[in-house]
Amino acid sequence: MNSKARITCFMQQQVVATRPQIAAALGLSLVSTNATVATLEKEGVLTEGKLVSSGGGRPVREYHFNARHGAVALFTATPEQHCTLLRFELLDLQGRLIEATEARFVQFHAESLDEWLDATTRRHNLQRICLPPGMNREIQSHLQQRHRCRVEEFPAVQALTGEREDTLTLLLQTGSAPQGAMYRHGRVTPCPHLHMLPLPADWESLDYADHTLVEEMMARLLQLLTCTMAPAHIEMHADFWNDRLISRLCFNLNTKLRGLDAPPRLHFATINREKLTSRLRQAAARQQGSSSGK
Repeated sequence: MNSKARITCFMQQQVVATRPQIAAALGLSLVSTNATVATLEKEGVLTEGKLVSSGGGRPVREYHFNARHGAVALFTATPEQHCTLLRFELLDLQGRLIEATEARFVQFHAESLDEWLDATTRRHNLQRICLPPGMNREIQSHLQQRHRCRVEEFPAVQALTGEREDTLTLLLQTGSAPQGAMYRHGRVTPCPHLHMLPLPADWESLDYADHTLVEEMMARLLQLLTCTMAPAHIEMHADFWNDRLISRLCFNLNTKLRGLDAPPRLHFATINREKLTSRLRQAAARQQGSSSGK
């Protein structure tokens, strides 16, 4: 990541800072920082603030991150009985919601999103389009050519993935197949097609009142992923955890992995739709900041 991208990411999180503060925090020279800040100011990424005391010398200028100099389009999909509920959210570059709308689709095609995005680009500097998993390459290619910005799939699990080495993160929501992502060697790699693993039932029709079946589904899933990916940690975010299920699952998995020299450490977290939505918005905005200047 070059100095321009690093300063953009820093200011996105810090919001307000002086040039000496930026240079000290990032280990950059003040000359390089001054030049990059001037460039970012011309591009509208940063705006000038007030003069503040430097603690003994001349006053120094504060700079503010301008979260409205660009926008991110975030799409999320929720399967329903005979269709898919697609939600469109327009975010500023700090993950704050600008506007939102939703519609139901029986089938997507390349032009399905044009009406929403065409109206957006007339009013905002659209920098990135985040699509839910499963949209075909034709749709991505169409959006890339039409809107001339970065277009990519953005699974919700990416919003939950941290930076602990050799960690597998799973998102498990009632009525949906699991999503997974692996953090290894400083990179996040999605784990596609988890719904195709050989398990006793389908995730979409799973009866979560049947605790024995849920336990066995989870234990077999974790056994397969442990044996194929060898993570040191597995973080599981779900909306159906309870103490009894967690206790039974740990016992079941320990039985299945008996004899394994280094079984993964399990971490459980409860996630609900509101919390996931907030994390997803913030992650989409952060990733946009980290891609700036590349």
